[in-house]
Amino acid sequence: MFFKKKNNNYFYDSFKELCKYAVDEINILSEGLTNFDNSKLLDLKIKIHQVEHSADKKKKEIEEKLAKEFITPIDREDIFVLLDKIDDLSDSIDEISYKLYIRNYKELPFKVELFIEKSKEAILALYDVFENFSDINKKDIIEPKIQKVLNLEEAVDKLYEFYVHKLYLDLHDYENIRLGERVYSYFEYVTDKCRDVCKTVLIIMYKNL
Repeated sequence: MFFKKKNNNYFYDSFKELCKYAVDEINILSEGLTNFDNSKLLDLKIKIHQVEHSADKKKKEIEEKLAKEFITPIDREDIFVLLDKIDDLSDSIDEISYKLYIRNYKELPFKVELFIEKSKEAILALYDVFENFSDINKKDIIEPKIQKVLNLEEAVDKLYEFYVHKLYLDLHDYENIRLGERVYSYFEYVTDKCRDVCKTVLIIMYKNL
């Protein structure tokens, strides 16, 4: 029993730790895009990629331990899938700073701060899911927390629809419209990744009820 509990704690804590890298990335990105300065995009890209690289190293460490474990608290395959989904989230945040840099954005589109804030909320809500992952077999605890993430993802979808439409209404320069639409889509993609993680958690929850 003690051995199993120890394994539970390790893998459950590992999900939370991996998600914390995504929290750190979005915080760095949010801070870096406040009072936007094109000359600082390279530094921003480097900072976020360092965190993403640390997340990759941690994921590999967890996978190596998982490969050696005889007993796991949930299905081994589910652990691997969930690790990949969280890693996809970290990658999606890293990709924003990378694309802003390589495409040399001079300015950000109107109201992008709404997308940044909602993305941050979604990632923090996802982190809360993993803080309670030890209750994976308790639907009344886990499901409302997952629903909060899904609601935030849907809110960003609506923001995307509204503000992309507004770009096409208000601007007459297709290049600026295209660049603005891309930025909005970067953040929508991040919240899509949060949704994908939650769908995996839901599957695991129902398998363990």
